[in-house]
Amino acid sequence: MFNKFRENCPVSVFLILLLCLFTFPFLAGIVPIVRFPSEQIDIDVFPEFIVVKGAYVYENPFPFPVTQGFTIPFHQDPQHPPPVHISATVVSPSIQPVRIRHIFGKHRFEVTFSPYEQKVVEVSYRQAAPSKCGYYLLRTTKPWRRPLSKGDYRLMLKGVDLVDSNYPVSQVGHHVFSFSRTDFMPEIDWQWKWRVKQDEKNT
Repeated sequence: MFNKFRENCPVSVFLILLLCLFTFPFLAGIVPIVRFPSEQIDIDVFPEFIVVKGAYVYENPFPFPVTQGFTIPFHQDPQHPPPVHISATVVSPSIQPVRIRHIFGKHRFEVTFSPYEQKVVEVSYRQAAPSKCGYYLLRTTKPWRRPLSKGDYRLMLKGVDLVDSNYPVSQVGHHVFSFSRTDFMPEIDWQWKWRVKQDEKNT
C-alpha cells in the first residue's frame, strides 16, 4: 500500500501544481473571470488631498461559483504618495467585509460569486496631493477586455476651485462636477487640477 502511494504521489503533486497554475491568474487578479459592466466614482477634492470612493459592479456569467481576485490600482509618484485608509466592502446583494492584503507591492482582495450572481464592491482610499493635481486610473478597464456599459465620475470640491480636467466635465450641483460615458474603453486616465479658494488660504 505504501509503495502504491509513492507511485501515485508524483501524479497527485502534478495535478495540484497544475490546479495552482490554472487558478493563480484569476485569484491574483491578473486574468478576469467575472464581468465588469459599470462603475460609479465619487472623489472629494480637498486643498491637500483627495478621497476616492468607487462602487464597482461585477457579474459572474457562469452556472457555477467562482472566486475572482482583484487589485486596487492608483497613481503614484513623488507628488502622489501611496494612499492610506484603504478599504473594500461588498455592499450588494448583502454587506460583506473584505480582507485586503498587501502582496508583491499591490493591495489585493478576493470575492466569491454564486452562479450568475451580481455583486457591488465599494473601494475607498485617501491620497495626499500637495501639487493640487489628482489622478484616477481609468485604463485599468482594458484587462477586462470589454468596455464599460456605463461609467459615472464626479468631483466634489471641498474649499477648492476646479482649474482643469482632461475629460470635459459639467457642473451638476454646488461645487460638484461630473462626466458620464457609455460603452467606455478609456484610452487615457483622468487627471484634474485645482486651486485653493482665497478665503480658505486666509483661514
